[in-house]
Amino acid sequence: MTKDPLSHNLRFGAFWAHQVISEGSKDMSRSAILVAALLFLGAWGVAMASEDKSEKQGDVPEVVAKVNGKGISGEEYKKLFKQMEASQARQGPGGQVPDPKALKEQVMDRLITIEVLSQRAEQLKIKPDPKELDQKMEEIKQNVGGEEALKEALKAHGISLQELRADVQRSMSIQKLLDQEVFEKVTVDKAEAKGFYDSNPQVFRIPEQVRARHIVVRVKQGASEQEKKQARAEIEKAAERIKKGEPFENVAREISQDGSAQRGGDLGYFSRGQMVPEFENVAFSLEKGKVSPVVETQFGYHLIKVEDKREARILGFEEVEPKIEEFLRQKKGEESLRVYVNGLKSQAKIERASF
Repeated sequence: MTKDPLSHNLRFGAFWAHQVISEGSKDMSRSAILVAALLFLGAWGVAMASEDKSEKQGDVPEVVAKVNGKGISGEEYKKLFKQMEASQARQGPGGQVPDPKALKEQVMDRLITIEVLSQRAEQLKIKPDPKELDQKMEEIKQNVGGEEALKEALKAHGISLQELRADVQRSMSIQKLLDQEVFEKVTVDKAEAKGFYDSNPQVFRIPEQVRARHIVVRVKQGASEQEKKQARAEIEKAAERIKKGEPFENVAREISQDGSAQRGGDLGYFSRGQMVPEFENVAFSLEKGKVSPVVETQFGYHLIKVEDKREARILGFEEVEPKIEEFLRQKKGEESLRVYVNGLKSQAKIERASF
């Protein structure tokens, strides 16, 4: 019954508050490495990208660039161009096609960056353990639906298993390089974390929250009066069962018509602004343990039971210190990565073809 849970809150400050208080929040200690992988390691995505020619690529030479004398092929360029073009079109407003010139620069920069990092990993003799590589290949196989599905996908794109394995090995080598040369060297001390905490009190302000269950009988848009009456009658029958002593969660599992039904209608904790107003106003006005009258929203008819309430508060430094350290480590890691990559590029002989 949410408008779009938390989406309006996923700005810098509220993001941190949510990360700290949400149950089972994911460990972010390696997020910078994942960022690096997304930015620089395109092996599997490049390999599996469509090889259809794009008119926007122009005439692509056989070798689009050289890094320290080692060529980057036009085929690599075309595959990555196609992949990034499709990805950006999906993410853009209304499927807007990205600017070809800007995309070309992004593709070239990414390919050159990958090559620079790959050469550095080779120079330092950094590569994955064979067992790690085998495990990663097995993960890829399972992710595409098993051995036969992988064979079909490779065949469809004209790629051999050996080529895929080499690409994956290179990606893993680069990730190990970044771990060793960049991310493992990033440190954050308590004073830095405390400074961030003191300078950003709004980040750690947690609003009043309610934990509620609900039962919903849906009413589709444009429903007839008869359909509305039937839905209303169904929710009122559920209300009668609860008044007679049936546990709310049992009735929710049987009657409710949304994904929370299997959890006995449990919606977890939410703050103001996350639910539609009609639902929110009732939930925040109910006393703990009480069940509401029938509530009508754009989704249908509801019964709401408040399980718990939390007063607004500011999280203490001890509660958020680990998350602050992870956040600062990530930010420092991103900057260190930028400096590291730019340093390698400045030392490399990079030749780009004109096209």
